[in-house]
Amino acid sequence: MSHSAFKCVQSASIFQGLSDDDITALTKISVHQQLVPKGTVLYAPTTMLNRMMIIDQGRVKVYQLNENGKEKILYMLRPGAIDSEAALFAQRPHFNYAETVEDTRICSISSHDFQGLLQQMPTLALNLLNVLGDRLTALESMSALTSNLGSKQRLLTYLQQVSQENQQTHFELPVKKKELASYLGVTPETLSRQFKLLEQDALIAVHGREITLLPAAAVNDF
Repeated sequence: MSHSAFKCVQSASIFQGLSDDDITALTKISVHQQLVPKGTVLYAPTTMLNRMMIIDQGRVKVYQLNENGKEKILYMLRPGAIDSEAALFAQRPHFNYAETVEDTRICSISSHDFQGLLQQMPTLALNLLNVLGDRLTALESMSALTSNLGSKQRLLTYLQQVSQENQQTHFELPVKKKELASYLGVTPETLSRQFKLLEQDALIAVHGREITLLPAAAVNDF
């Protein structure tokens, strides 16, 4: 299937809700499907933000290092995910590391080109502010929902989010379980126990990395 620059830009959550004319203008300043080999560090702390990235193919881990040099994975970027959108609006360094965990193709928009486009199209700036306002409201609601959850409920919430992203109740876990444990802030042993508890509660079925949300846990809004 050939790559559509228009659909790629349109799929970025930060741009969803913009008109086709706005997306077309953004497509003209975007760069697409740059191949980045596995193990490439895309940015590190003190690296200046200079572009927003859209993951077209592959996976990227975003992590921090503690004083002993141990990784703490913050989140994984999968196809369709965006990262560093703050680069479009602010000049500051990154706080984390980002590294490709497999050969990855990345699409991007530079902060310089984006700022220039906003000066040419003030209506795009206004439309984008409305989209970002809606997104901020959704993020605040999600934060309030998950901030006090136990490890089992955090895992279930994560699986429900992946289900919604895939628009199906049966899917393959998009990250390794060790990576997921780090992301959820639990040990691998705790994560394994939570998977078993969710199975015992008849909320999920697990076969390796294949996950099925059962009716009691499924979110049927797709």
